Amino acid sequence: MGQHVPNASPARMSPPPGAGEARPGRLWTPARMRAGAALGGIIALSAGLRFARLGQPSLWSDEMFVVWLARFEWHDLLRLVRAVDFHPPLYYLVMKAWIGVAGAGEAAIRVPSAGFGLLCVPLTYAALRRVAAEPVRLLSALLVGVSPFQIMAGQEARMYTLLAVLVLAGTLALTEAVAREGAGWWLIYAALAALTAATDYLGLLVLAAHGVWVACWERRVFVRWLAAAGGAAALYAPWLPSLWDQAIHSHGLDQIVLSHGGPSASGVIVYQIPVDLLGLFAFGGSLFGTTGYLSGGALGPAERLIVLLPFLAVLWLGATAMASDRRTAALLGLPPAVTIAATLAASLAKPVFLLRWFSFLVPFYAVFLARGIVAAGERFREHGDRVSVLLAAGLLLYSLPVLDRYYLDPLSRPYQWRAAAALVKALAGPGDFFVYADGPAEQTFTYYFRDAHPSLNLDPVDGEPRGRRRDPLPAAEARRLAERFPRVWLVVNGAPTSSVTRRALPALGAAFRSGGYRDFHGVEVYLFETTPLPPTGGGSPLRR
Repeated sequence: MGQHVPNASPARMSPPPGAGEARPGRLWTPARMRAGAALGGIIALSAGLRFARLGQPSLWSDEMFVVWLARFEWHDLLRLVRAVDFHPPLYYLVMKAWIGVAGAGEAAIRVPSAGFGLLCVPLTYAALRRVAAEPVRLLSALLVGVSPFQIMAGQEARMYTLLAVLVLAGTLALTEAVAREGAGWWLIYAALAALTAATDYLGLLVLAAHGVWVACWERRVFVRWLAAAGGAAALYAPWLPSLWDQAIHSHGLDQIVLSHGGPSASGVIVYQIPVDLLGLFAFGGSLFGTTGYLSGGALGPAERLIVLLPFLAVLWLGATAMASDRRTAALLGLPPAVTIAATLAASLAKPVFLLRWFSFLVPFYAVFLARGIVAAGERFREHGDRVSVLLAAGLLLYSLPVLDRYYLDPLSRPYQWRAAAALVKALAGPGDFFVYADGPAEQTFTYYFRDAHPSLNLDPVDGEPRGRRRDPLPAAEARRLAERFPRVWLVVNGAPTSSVTRRALPALGAAFRSGGYRDFHGVEVYLFETTPLPPTGGGSPLRR
């Protein structure tokens, strides 16, 4: 790299002070060897955190949807994704191939997510090669590696970490394409852009942010970026009719809850989302009553801000330090800013914001936090390194209780489908009947409860006004069930089917007597009986 030239391309711009640089002919200087060893240690730590107890949590309905899709033939899978989901198909295609090889066990289906999450660590380091000093690169990789938010996403069979890999790789390819002559990196960028858009529609917002960055700071290559974007669009074109169909019919979006609570017509919750999201970025949420990965929070907006003040201060330091190089600040700041702002704006009209969707932005948050930590140390010249280390350690301490609970207290996690199925298996008899509130409830429960039983799926009707929805379980049908079966189990998939549950319970309650219920952190099991369960020495495990 040469000397710093204002407003230059990455090829002509040196990284900030502190970045080591090898002398000609010496690719592996002692400084680079130390950095490589440090990065290797970070990757090893990150691997342990992502693959530890991978099969411990119970599957839940979002993960089970992936398993369910993988059971269909390839052509049917694409049709079903178009008809019942609101995501592009790439992750589901990857998982169908993977499950065909590794099986559908709890740990097996999460291995790809854990692997993609691990790959984000070296990719974060690599993506900063032209724009950040060595300490910032290593610290950013460490923050991504130990991020509870990223770890949780990496232990869930969803597309979030695959999207993170593609976004990081796309950002790396873009900086290399801008810095180098030739079409090679632009072709790579076009391919990665198409894959990003085929993984999650939020990836389209990241690509738009890339376009804004090129238009404002690298206008000399804007035509090349347009050509690459056009190539990506051509690769993506076969899916465009499906995208249009999903957008028109909002498949699945009617069951999405705004943030962690329930659907809200007011904008109050919308304005709390950035604070909740920052808590997840900072330490994985759920600490001191803040919002968690799959759980709500108990603190008010002001109290949440107080908890997050140390992180806000360091982020401000990082943004201030980057202000001298607006080009780099925009490259790293536009993807999260555009993605979050656009989704928040859409949420004002329709609740379509789930916090976990944005785990792929953790590396961008980590860069600004790392730059702030280094900037804090730079204010203390004689003890700068020590100050930075102590500050980083203090911020990372927030994550320890979150990770401790995540790994060592599995029953604290929501959606305990395995435990629910185990209880019912111990109590159910051969003549029992099962009622499932919706398809996800049946798919996930029967993944664990494999005994054959007659059943009914209520399948709530989405998109109809409340007053016009059909009765999911008419009273006459409930009475017919009471005439034929001594006991009926109602299995409910938490909040998405709460309205169905409220309308089904009166019919079952009128035809049967209540045998009790149990809430497994969002999985509800109700028992209705004409013939009571035989008594047990320890009392009934169901609450009446």
